[in-house]
Amino acid sequence: MRNQPGRESAAVNVFRAVVGSRSPQELDLNLAALARTRAELPESAPLIDQMFAEELGRLRNGLEAAQAAQTGIRAEIEELLSPPYFPAVFLGRTGGAPEAQALVRTGGELRAVTFGDHNPDDFQDGDSVLLSRERNFIYSKVQGGALTCGETAAFVAWTKERRLIIKSREEELVVLAAQPLRDAGLKAGDLIRFDRVNWVAHEKIERPRGDEYFLEETPSETFADIGGLDKEIEELKRTIELHFRHPDTVSKYRLRRKKSVLLHGSPGTGKTLIARALANHLASHSTTDRSRFINIKPSALHSMWYAQSQANYRDVFRVAREAGARDPEVPVVMFFDEVDSIGRVRGHSIHHIDDSVLNAFMSELNGLEDRGNVLVVSATNRLDTLDSALTRPGRLGDLIVRIPRPDRKSARQIFERHLPAEVPYAGDSRDAGSIRTELIDAAVAKIFAADAASELAHIMFRDGKRRAVRASDLLNGAGIAAMAGSAIERACVREARGGDGGVQLADVLAGVGDYFQSAASALTPHNCHNYLDDLPQDADVVRVDPVVRKVNKPYRYVTAA
Repeated sequence: MRNQPGRESAAVNVFRAVVGSRSPQELDLNLAALARTRAELPESAPLIDQMFAEELGRLRNGLEAAQAAQTGIRAEIEELLSPPYFPAVFLGRTGGAPEAQALVRTGGELRAVTFGDHNPDDFQDGDSVLLSRERNFIYSKVQGGALTCGETAAFVAWTKERRLIIKSREEELVVLAAQPLRDAGLKAGDLIRFDRVNWVAHEKIERPRGDEYFLEETPSETFADIGGLDKEIEELKRTIELHFRHPDTVSKYRLRRKKSVLLHGSPGTGKTLIARALANHLASHSTTDRSRFINIKPSALHSMWYAQSQANYRDVFRVAREAGARDPEVPVVMFFDEVDSIGRVRGHSIHHIDDSVLNAFMSELNGLEDRGNVLVVSATNRLDTLDSALTRPGRLGDLIVRIPRPDRKSARQIFERHLPAEVPYAGDSRDAGSIRTELIDAAVAKIFAADAASELAHIMFRDGKRRAVRASDLLNGAGIAAMAGSAIERACVREARGGDGGVQLADVLAGVGDYFQSAASALTPHNCHNYLDDLPQDADVVRVDPVVRKVNKPYRYVTAA
């Protein structure tokens, strides 16, 4: 009995060696040892069999647990690899309950599917849903809508079946209206978001107010800042004030409202300044002391994309109309500078799109008929190139004002505004006002001199005839402002460098000479008709010869003795 534990220990060791065998050779050796143990110790055989039975049970339990885990992993893998749910748009239902089926569109395909476990009354047209993997029933409804992006289009009208007629890319489409749109109070021209793939319009998009088109503040320029155009300014005031300040009297006499002003004249004569001053003038007569000013360069609205230019013009007029409707007491001035870039005679361009843009522009002008606080002001250097349909009354031709080049009197008035009395003037003990007057008179005399010294260039026509271009032929308000500014700058620089202070005669004459030298050099055979408004329209300029003087800039020696 004392040896029993030792025998059990030997049997356990042999069993463990057999179970832990790592190779067939090792297993054969261990099995041979097990057979010897059974032969030498027959009483240990039951113990060895019991241990093998227990080990077999543990292995069976482990195998079953591994198989169960493998089944779960396989199910997860199948779940990951299975087809996804499919987004779709609910379009309506067919038949009544309980046979009702849902009509949906997914991926451009129209399908009739079942509602699954859902109540058909819970769905509205345009709802976003998920279809099952087999795409045969509605798995769930997407909260908030999955289709939050899409194209935009303009609302045109409703059909009898309450479908939407919309316009996108110059084509009209009929689409289904989502439920929120049916109570949105749509008006023609409203912007909506729609899905071209599913042919469903989802929501109304609020158009931007277009504040980027407007100046932030009312223009600060006034008519008092403009010299030499008193007659033209008075005509503008009389006409515009009559309609803006006395609408009842105008209505009593059934006088048609003037909704547009066309300013024409040579470059630099003050057309843009007049437009800004007009906006300021209208603000001063408004109960709000405000006006809104849109400065539009027509070329900035042109696009390389087909029909986009027309859309840009429609948009800027829409912005003006809506601004006028929001604040009826605030005048809105739309200023189209260089309107000849859009309004040239139709049929003269090789591109049909140019005529289409002009037609769209004129159509928008007609649309301002009932908007009393929107005034269109346009400016051009070449009135003769504008289409007659554009310049007729009712469009841009309600009031056509020619802005002439300054004559002697006008030039003197403009100089007085740009050579103010507060600027220091060089001279003897006389008062500065007298010296200032003499300088202005000298500048005007220099410009309007009828001698050969005032000739800046000679132009030749195709028939061989020649004509002299004098300083007064190129004179404009912007040029006079440049001359005065140049004179003041010369005096300022001279004094800053330790020289004599005050504006001198040489400074003024230098400013005059420099400006006309640069103006003459800008003349070319192609632009002479833009600068010289009295040229015959049927006479082509073939050459421009600037006058070359023996003494360059003779004004430098005016004080030499």
